[in-house]
Amino acid sequence: MLPTAEGVRLARAGSERWLVVKGDPEKLWPVVKEFWQENGFLIRVEMPEAGVMETDWAENRAKIPDDVIRRTVGRVIDGMYSTGERDKFRTRMERGAEPGTIEIYITHRGMVEELTGSGVTKEVDSSKWMPRPADPELEAEFLSRLMVRLGVEQERAKAVIASGAATAERAKMVKTAAGTATLELYEPFDRAWRRVGVALDRTGFTVEDRDRSKGLYYVRYIDPATDGGAKSEGFLSKLAFWRSEPKMDLSKLPQYQVQVTDIKDTSRVQVLGKDGAPDASDTSNKILGLLYNQLK
Repeated sequence: MLPTAEGVRLARAGSERWLVVKGDPEKLWPVVKEFWQENGFLIRVEMPEAGVMETDWAENRAKIPDDVIRRTVGRVIDGMYSTGERDKFRTRMERGAEPGTIEIYITHRGMVEELTGSGVTKEVDSSKWMPRPADPELEAEFLSRLMVRLGVEQERAKAVIASGAATAERAKMVKTAAGTATLELYEPFDRAWRRVGVALDRTGFTVEDRDRSKGLYYVRYIDPATDGGAKSEGFLSKLAFWRSEPKMDLSKLPQYQVQVTDIKDTSRVQVLGKDGAPDASDTSNKILGLLYNQLK
């Protein structure tokens, strides 16, 4: 069945927000897909078996000033005017703790265009795209819009999203006797599991599968340099840049397991290799560092 306004509510734990929706995931999936398309995004990744949907990169056109030059140029060719920022969003859906419910998480990733070249006399005619921090306010805005799409009145959706104060979260990086690194989160497993999932989405991981009973996320990491961080040279490249990007072969990327372990009122996060053994490589430490920046 499709959700009704009464079956949609916002859940919150600290700074994290997500929707809890009563309904069938098979019927909700196309509604969420239409929602992103109605908001001007192309869908780049669809993994219904993992509950993951991801948009392609898109420029935030709302940041373009509405002046005379903009209106004149825009009538000729819209692609000539750029904000220098672009965004993509990941939606993750999983069965909720309450029977018959689905939890929906929206996470943002952003890139900013930086000019290359140096010196006063040297002409700068190229640029590269670099990651910028995730924007929780954008995530909240699209959660609000999705609530409206699912039948909640607009004013109520905005009021619900804005309500409640965020609480500080704490995490600590720890070295084990074996030389591997772990993260200690000062929160119980249920909350830690949720926040680690959001952190993985924000930092560019593709979650191929998860097993909550074992506390495992099976992930592959997409480096920003290969996921929209390519150099852009000149006007023609800028036009080609906004075409839909080819899908990446994820099977060529190494797979890792991110494990969340319940330790009474706290939780431990560690990175395992594909074989399930603790991983002490530089890549593992980098993964934990990325997660720590989101969870601290």
